[in-house]
Amino acid sequence: MSLQPDMNNWTLVAAVNDEGVLRSSLLKSPDIDARCQVVLRSGYENAGRAYNAGLSEAANEIVVLAHQDVYLPPGWAARAQEGLARLDEKWAVAGVVGVAKSGSVAGHIYSAGLARTVGTPFDRPVECGSLDEMVLILRLSSGLRFDERLPGFHLYGTDVCLGAAEKGLKSYVIPAFCIHNSNRVVRLPAAFWRAYLYMRRKWRRQLPVRTLCTTITSGCGPMAWSVIRGVVTSNGRGGKRCADPERLCRELVAEWVEQ
Repeated sequence: MSLQPDMNNWTLVAAVNDEGVLRSSLLKSPDIDARCQVVLRSGYENAGRAYNAGLSEAANEIVVLAHQDVYLPPGWAARAQEGLARLDEKWAVAGVVGVAKSGSVAGHIYSAGLARTVGTPFDRPVECGSLDEMVLILRLSSGLRFDERLPGFHLYGTDVCLGAAEKGLKSYVIPAFCIHNSNRVVRLPAAFWRAYLYMRRKWRRQLPVRTLCTTITSGCGPMAWSVIRGVVTSNGRGGKRCADPERLCRELVAEWVEQ
């Protein structure tokens, strides 16, 4: 059975700590228009509280929770609706990139911080065990909410997928290309590892759990390897936030057409 989502009436929730980035990236997205209820939250100590506060104000069934540095290209809402319409009635959360049940990366996005495309174009939704937090799409009536005890702003995409599975609900990546207009990250910050340790305790019976950044295990190997890898690659190449993500999107599309 398919759910027919209505992206003519949808809610966008964003946790904000940089108004300039918000205006130059997320709010520059052309599909954020009169059809979209915008709920912005700032000053929260973790993503769970910020997003749950936003969800409490959501007036629509489909709620998109996006980073302030994401750019949604023209036609994104229509593509998202097409993807969501293919999901079965047990879906609770969807995203644009994540880790499939098979363990492979699923999705297709462009990362300015990595200065490259992640994934390849695909047509059908892919069931996932974890989702990246850059864009999450929540079905409000699923009752799924975020853990307000998870510290900081990391790994809540994985946590919400595990929470959905615990309730017998499903998580998917859908074909809805967008740009993560982020800066380069040399190594994962201490705040990430605080979230990691919390997740390790909370989901110890489900370990190991693979995410796009690392694998959550019962040991500290991934933490140690991240530190070593960060030192080794600290002089490596990377990207930075684009001042004009709209232009970047046009250039990417033109490049794909030429190929």
